[in-house]
Amino acid sequence: MLLGIEYSTGLLGLFLAFPLMAMTRTRPANFWLGMFILSVSLLSLAFPVYARLPQLFGLFDWPLAGVGAFSYFYVRGMTGLGNSRRQLFHLIPLALLVCALAYGRSRLSGIDMLRLLLGEWQFLFSMLLLGFQVLAAMYAIAALYRLRQYRHRLREQYSSVERRELNWLSWLCISFIALLILWIPSNLLGGVWGLLLVLGRLLTLYFVGWFGLRQTAVFLAPAEAPRPVALPPEPAADKYARSGMTEPASRLIGQRLEHWVAQDRGYLDPDIKLTDLAGVVGTSPQLLSQYLNDVRGMSFFDYVNSLRVAEIQKLMRDRGNDGRTLLDLAFAAGFSSKSTFNASFKKITGIAPSSWRNQHAGTSGPIG
Repeated sequence: MLLGIEYSTGLLGLFLAFPLMAMTRTRPANFWLGMFILSVSLLSLAFPVYARLPQLFGLFDWPLAGVGAFSYFYVRGMTGLGNSRRQLFHLIPLALLVCALAYGRSRLSGIDMLRLLLGEWQFLFSMLLLGFQVLAAMYAIAALYRLRQYRHRLREQYSSVERRELNWLSWLCISFIALLILWIPSNLLGGVWGLLLVLGRLLTLYFVGWFGLRQTAVFLAPAEAPRPVALPPEPAADKYARSGMTEPASRLIGQRLEHWVAQDRGYLDPDIKLTDLAGVVGTSPQLLSQYLNDVRGMSFFDYVNSLRVAEIQKLMRDRGNDGRTLLDLAFAAGFSSKSTFNASFKKITGIAPSSWRNQHAGTSGPIG
């Protein structure tokens, strides 16, 4: 049964990996996702293949030193950081392992290498494997950190982030860390721990195959799907950027924002961006972001959604809207998703939208 699951995991990984790597020209980040999946696939196939063909020992082990870097490169690509040649130093452990395996195979057969590593060199081999697992875990944690930075940047630039947050990628990193943790008792104790590790690998690849297929940023070409979000390039300096955040500049930005809220009501646009608002206000996105953070004490995301919360509160007070659902009112106020609406409303008011509506529907007076 265990061998069957390992073979199934390996074949599923191969089925997913090669189409992804074939999309390298249209979406470079997918090459690294393909390499990550290929690594999991080969590592899953290693034991069942070696059990039948021990002379192949070493041919499936090179991903041990690269699987963490591959996942990290994919996260960098999807979050707009890119992977320049300067990042190639992350592949040094992989290059060293490949050279060591090639040298070993040039002097010994696969069976002799296996006997040596499981015999007098067993302790050293175990420590080497553990070191690679720790290295991969460090890359997974670094990937989660990059995703956290990315989401912070999103909230500085966008008012709606649902299709851009890459939450599924965080779950992929977390599942990868769980697999690395499971490897330790699996290697030491075997038995049920080995089964859990194999099942974990299968579920991870199934997650990519089943859930990832629903992520347009993964499997579709850039012309068909939204690109990974990167910080926009810094625009040409204007009068505010040249002079810095002076008191007169701060007042003028505040006045123009009040006009935008009262007259234009641009926050009703569900996908209003920082660059859009900066153009209306007449300043740079950097200076507008600085004003919102320093003077208003909030990100662009929180600022716009606080205006939308105030708008939906007015709509809920209107008895003419009694027959409309909360989601209808949320969309009318500029929200583009139920989750952002609920989270923003509760963050600002302290209670759920339905509770607030029950308490204040049909009333008048200050909104709070």
